[in-house]
Amino acid sequence: MNTVDNIAAPATAVGGAVTIIRLSGPGVLEIANRVWCGTPLSAKSVRKMMLGKVAEDQALAVYMKAPASYTGDDVVEFQCHGGAAAADAVMRCVLDAGCRLAEPGEFTCRAFLNGKLDLLQAEAVADIISSGSDAALKMAEKQLDGVLSSKVNALYDELNFFRSECEARLDFPDEELDFESGVPERIAAVAEKISRLLETHRAGAVMRDGVAVALAGKPNVGKSSLLNKLLGFDRAIVSNIPGTTRDTVQESAVIRNIPVKLTDTAGLRDSSDPIEKLGIERSYRTISAAEVTFWLLDASAADLEAEAASFDADAPGVIPVWNKCDLAGERELPELPCPAVKISALADDDFSGLLDVFEERVLAVSRHAPPEVAVNARSAAQLKLALPHCQQAVELFDSGDYELCASELAEAAHALGVIVGRNADPDLLDSVFHRFCLGK
Repeated sequence: MNTVDNIAAPATAVGGAVTIIRLSGPGVLEIANRVWCGTPLSAKSVRKMMLGKVAEDQALAVYMKAPASYTGDDVVEFQCHGGAAAADAVMRCVLDAGCRLAEPGEFTCRAFLNGKLDLLQAEAVADIISSGSDAALKMAEKQLDGVLSSKVNALYDELNFFRSECEARLDFPDEELDFESGVPERIAAVAEKISRLLETHRAGAVMRDGVAVALAGKPNVGKSSLLNKLLGFDRAIVSNIPGTTRDTVQESAVIRNIPVKLTDTAGLRDSSDPIEKLGIERSYRTISAAEVTFWLLDASAADLEAEAASFDADAPGVIPVWNKCDLAGERELPELPCPAVKISALADDDFSGLLDVFEERVLAVSRHAPPEVAVNARSAAQLKLALPHCQQAVELFDSGDYELCASELAEAAHALGVIVGRNADPDLLDSVFHRFCLGK
């Protein structure tokens, strides 16, 4: 990506009530006025909505002068009717007048290159767009506000300060200078802060990407009923005839502010029906690919020991669930290899116990202490690189090997600098911005 071309793209999805066509670059004011029919856009009309036409379509236009724009370049936005034909006509005019089509993420990339955002904030833009829950949205908004950046930048500055302490000891070995005290302990404290940031990676991945949850068990144990209960509407057919579900049924939902992909699977049993056998094979594949498995057991079954024996303790993230407890009366249920949850999917039952276990299993933290911000996979990889350098620096400083200590601190600081984009090469930028949508 370069910063000298004049670029344009729809900044909103085409097909709604209004489509915004965004232009950015050093010459977009002149280009916009070539296609704009109305009062010419100029420095006098900065940030004022102007009424006119583009490509014979009535539209609004606004000019934002650099550097006070999203990208840091001159920006013009046309707000035209949202139909695909109208938006396409405006785009053709703009491209014919001198713009090229922007690449995915190129507007935000320019904002980064022009110092409007750091790399963590740029990634937060994509996270806001793709957030599937309130918790994910709030986390992304805090990252866009710079909360995570400030933490990483503070650690970066501390490491460089300690590095300067090492170099001062090398430059003035015989001088009685007033050196900082407690440096090894303070480096160790930085390492501890890096470890705590690393611990947020799992929760961040869950909030951003969601969790694959499989509903498994024998036929007629209530998997489809539980799916409908968790979704809040009837998605799967419920019947007392075993084998009703012959294929996997998928639906997305948000459980305890965690985006999930729920999959109802075909009942697991020996079957001679070739169609049902295909469904059962697909069920096993779905279970093996899941991160959490709700394994349902029928608490009202005639043979509870046989029911318990059908439980697979090795299923990924398995949570045993005794269902139909409203029909079981006072029966004593068999012990299982791990603690089970008791529910009644068709009754007006409280599912908080099941949801508590699910949330603890997924986040591995108390539900009363969600992370304020969480690092993504890219940042986690850099934190993992920085951590051993910090730990090694503590030992080297204690032994008086200041030259090697300074080198270790420089490596650690470099890794943290990559996180916020202080050290950004083209390959890194491509890997970050390739997942953005067109127009962002």
